[in-house]
Amino acid sequence: MNKEQERLHRVLPLVLAEGSTSISVPLTWSLPGSVPQFDEPELTVLDVKAVALSGEVVVEVVIEQLTYYLNEETGLVEKQAATYQLTELVQVPVAKPGNRVAAQVDVGILGGWRTERFNLRGQRATILKGECKLFVSYTVLGDQEVHVYQTASFDGEALSEIVAVESLQSRFQEVMDLSLPLEMSAAPKSMGELSGYFRNGKATPMCGWVKIEGEITATVPYLTEKEQISNEVFVFPVKYFLEVNSAASEMDAEVSGEVEFFTCFREPAQRTGILRGLLYLEGRLSLVEPLGVAVQSRSHPAGFQHKLPHHHHHDKPFLLEEVIAMGSSQTLVQREIFFPRRVRGVREPVDAQVRNLQHEVIPNKVIVKGILRKQLFAVDADTGTVFAVDVDENFVHFVDVPGASPGMRAHVKARVEFVKVDINPGGESARQVTIIEITVKVTRFMKKEIAADNVWPISPWQPVKPKPLHPVAKTYIVRSGDTIWKIANMFGVSIDAIIAANNLTNPNLIFPGQQLIIPR
Repeated sequence: MNKEQERLHRVLPLVLAEGSTSISVPLTWSLPGSVPQFDEPELTVLDVKAVALSGEVVVEVVIEQLTYYLNEETGLVEKQAATYQLTELVQVPVAKPGNRVAAQVDVGILGGWRTERFNLRGQRATILKGECKLFVSYTVLGDQEVHVYQTASFDGEALSEIVAVESLQSRFQEVMDLSLPLEMSAAPKSMGELSGYFRNGKATPMCGWVKIEGEITATVPYLTEKEQISNEVFVFPVKYFLEVNSAASEMDAEVSGEVEFFTCFREPAQRTGILRGLLYLEGRLSLVEPLGVAVQSRSHPAGFQHKLPHHHHHDKPFLLEEVIAMGSSQTLVQREIFFPRRVRGVREPVDAQVRNLQHEVIPNKVIVKGILRKQLFAVDADTGTVFAVDVDENFVHFVDVPGASPGMRAHVKARVEFVKVDINPGGESARQVTIIEITVKVTRFMKKEIAADNVWPISPWQPVKPKPLHPVAKTYIVRSGDTIWKIANMFGVSIDAIIAANNLTNPNLIFPGQQLIIPR
């Protein structure tokens, strides 16, 4: 190797494949009684998961179906909801285990719905049959090492190009012991299989550490002493600090987790117990950095060397995602909730999550749409029994992302930051307030040749100024008990900067629900 050259290593998420496909799926469900008339069902995608296999990508989709129909016996229009979990395989020859897959699924209704009547144990019912179509778009990414050679000087002409790319810095894994206090609504006679999951995960890198925040949701089925089946859901906020030597505050972090419950220790005839299990955490640290390359140079040959699988040739192009800009903000969702009977309280924390997250990139903004789903466990004001109330709320939010334009890609995450439910006098309704934090990263595909004669990294001594990412200020919704001092410490900015950015004449007068700009 030339002594004037410096060899650098970068692990970049190369785009191995992208594409789309459509899949027709038959649907069948039953409606009670005789149904002379019904509206075309409404289908909503609640959740999408995608995993790479050898030569295939498995896509798991959770779909909710909502049907309005006329009940012949009562003459009333009624509503029924059903949930389906569908699993489909998509052929992607270059995919292999360990690749990351980003997938988006839209669902559409096909025609030809029909009904069939039948009797089940003396009860009349109606079978509704039809077909839907899933529109699946996917991107398969592989973290692969790229060797970059830098040289101290160019003795020929060089035309430069500066791009911002996201490189993988490190991965981390941790197994956490779980011992969670539980208080059920009634004393169990026997208990069913426990299940749980980690949701609303957020990872914040610091110097040598990563702060992990999130919630563990536990589903506890049991049989009461009165032979009644109960299925309760409990939410446990968690916070951990993991030591990761390579972590730095300027990095971006992602975290996911799996929960496994083994048992619930409790005394006979007692409503309280301890859930015992494990939380498996894994995450990745990445860094967005400018990369300068020369696209013409008379004096130096190939500048990229890329380790590809043996079935690839080094003269084929590969795809990178150029990071255009990033942004984040919060949206406030408020609604009056009406209960089927009077209540005296709601169990907190509330089980709340964002489903059916969709987005659209427009000039300098990203439109984010979704459904805020909450499952409330309310206490009956008269009997003291606990019953579940499901609440769905649609929301639309605009995130400012300077530099974004139609045709670009957006990676969107939504996290429920805060939920509060206040019972109104009389107990027939409640006011709920939810704050959702939305983060957006806008990218576009950038195609480069591997080991081509016209590619060479720009030397750090060349007078090429990297193009910075567009700085985007955050917005924060004030909560009860907040002060400017507290908010400034939360985001690591000065009090004066927040006062100036929001033109606050009296910084002591802020109120819950107020939106503040957090400068960078």
